[in-house]
Amino acid sequence: PLGISFHTFQQIAYLVDAYRRSAKHYRLIDFCLFVTFFPQLIAGPIVHHNEAIPQIRRPGFLTPRGINLLVGISLFGLGLFKKTIIADTLAQIANPAFNAAHAGAHLTLVEAWMGALAYSLQLYFDFSGYSDMAIGLARMFNIRFPANFHSPYKAVNIADFWRRWHMTLSRFLRDYLYIPLGGNRRGPARQVTNLFLTMLLGGLWHGAGWTFIIWCALHGIFLAIQRLWSGFSKNRGFTLPRWLGWLITMLCVMAAWVYFRAPDLATAHSVLASLVGGHGFGLKTPNLSGLPLDGWPVILIAGLVAALAPNSTEIFRRYAPTLKLVTLTDRRLGRLEQRLQWRPVTVWAVIAGLVTTAGAVAILGWQSEFLYFQF
Repeated sequence: PLGISFHTFQQIAYLVDAYRRSAKHYRLIDFCLFVTFFPQLIAGPIVHHNEAIPQIRRPGFLTPRGINLLVGISLFGLGLFKKTIIADTLAQIANPAFNAAHAGAHLTLVEAWMGALAYSLQLYFDFSGYSDMAIGLARMFNIRFPANFHSPYKAVNIADFWRRWHMTLSRFLRDYLYIPLGGNRRGPARQVTNLFLTMLLGGLWHGAGWTFIIWCALHGIFLAIQRLWSGFSKNRGFTLPRWLGWLITMLCVMAAWVYFRAPDLATAHSVLASLVGGHGFGLKTPNLSGLPLDGWPVILIAGLVAALAPNSTEIFRRYAPTLKLVTLTDRRLGRLEQRLQWRPVTVWAVIAGLVTTAGAVAILGWQSEFLYFQF
């Protein structure tokens, strides 16, 4: 059924909080509106009952507000652009690479790295684009959702990555799995075990297949290693340079995404082997069947730059586009980021109009797939 997984998350959170006697008593009609509020039903953000229902009960909730409509429409347009222009363009690079590997072809070194990077960026812009659209739609109805992404590819370690990627899912897994299992209260060995079990269950939610099990197991191992390394390096006063931490994190995330994307283990292992030169170190220009884009290097570079640029939360920061999560750190914006701050002025109206129009027109140009719809 449509939206069943996120609907279930919301119900579990309320029932557990009610059992803990930490949930407020809500009117049935308010609770029903909360669990059926359409913007987030397909793929989140996972909204907590104590975040949404107080906003629904607020006086004047249904009164249209100009600034909320402007922020909401602009956020929706940005999310649509990220999904249909950026993510779907990257899909035309990622799909031929993985399809060729699935058909039994041995990718060259360049083809494998091209496919893995393209999919990593595609998945981010696909899902964060949807989240922006959901947050924008809710804002039009005077509802603020929690942020779901905060530039995850800027993370300098794997724990930082999960504080930035699908933040509301990470929060749910922490509050309703990791902490009830004991969290970090029972020693390092139990903490590592709890981390691994939490990631394993989170991966199984994405799909009951070996590729998803290995994907989540890898992240569980990465988190366990990072936690142990953090304690070891702290005791000895040693830390990795930020650029090296970022590089290691990106390589680990990309390698794990191969399992997430591959239709079976044989395809995943073939792509991973190509990434390390297992099928040769050929540097020829990719000539994959179904690859319609000649300028793929420029597209990949542009996608990476966009992933590292100020995110939607930072662009709309003046008007608090989302509810603040404890994991969303505030920092001073640089000069470029300050110049990119959204304002309700003519220039931004034109930009928002062009971005939204481009995103809408792109839907007519090619078949658009929403990756997270299957989960």
